[in-house]
Amino acid sequence: MAQEKKKETNMKRRWGMAIDLDKCTGCGQCQVACSQENNMPLFEDDSEILKRVVFLDVMKVTNDRDKDAQYPNVKTAFIPKMCQQCGGNDPDHPKPPCVSVCPVVATDVGDDGVVSQVWSRCIGCRYCQASCPYEARQFNWWKPEHEGSFKESLNPEVSVASRGTIVKCTFCSHIWKRERDKMLAKGVKDINAVLYTPSCVAGCPTGAMVFGDLNDPASEVSKLSKDKRAFRLVHTVDNWDEAKKAHLKKNYPNPKVYYLSSQEWLRKMAAF
Repeated sequence: MAQEKKKETNMKRRWGMAIDLDKCTGCGQCQVACSQENNMPLFEDDSEILKRVVFLDVMKVTNDRDKDAQYPNVKTAFIPKMCQQCGGNDPDHPKPPCVSVCPVVATDVGDDGVVSQVWSRCIGCRYCQASCPYEARQFNWWKPEHEGSFKESLNPEVSVASRGTIVKCTFCSHIWKRERDKMLAKGVKDINAVLYTPSCVAGCPTGAMVFGDLNDPASEVSKLSKDKRAFRLVHTVDNWDEAKKAHLKKNYPNPKVYYLSSQEWLRKMAAF
């Protein structure tokens, strides 16, 4: 089989995120900021899991499955979970599980590693939702409703996803486009000079969320990804040696969201 040629691009950045769970208090501010930025409706009863649609969910987990974890030793942690921006085995030819199954190219991976989602192109087949290993994609079962004055605060830079389509986090890529336009207005044409911050990171009151360029070894997110406390969700392949990885025929997700925790039980549970 002929080797696939690497795509030429001017983009040198590869966006990623690190979330320090030791700093996360589970306040949910990241979730609120995300929903507001991306025009997601707020539901009267947020506990209706099957009805609500969110890009970012805050999961509460405990070590109660540990037989030795009895009161007062039961521990709790919160995990903000969104699209993990998978890349697949080969960074030169990224193949996220969701992208390869979409029949209408409603989702794709950009030169910066961000997995996009075009609501208006989606036909609602939900193949991508079934293939996502993180359950990060959600289906709009209901017509979005924005109550009261919330309609007046809708973000004009983000189209409202219609009923019958798949939605997900895109690392607020529209903010990058906004910052790019600002740079162009200043005469700066180098797209690698454009930096931005997703709404969830900007809204985090404890500084638990860090966003940046994983290709830049000097960036904070790149350093945190190599921290001894770092792990990735459902990614035990990280603990394999390179020889074992090379024999893995099936593509593994290779996400660009890293979590950090000093609690061993949490790292083991999340990386299963």
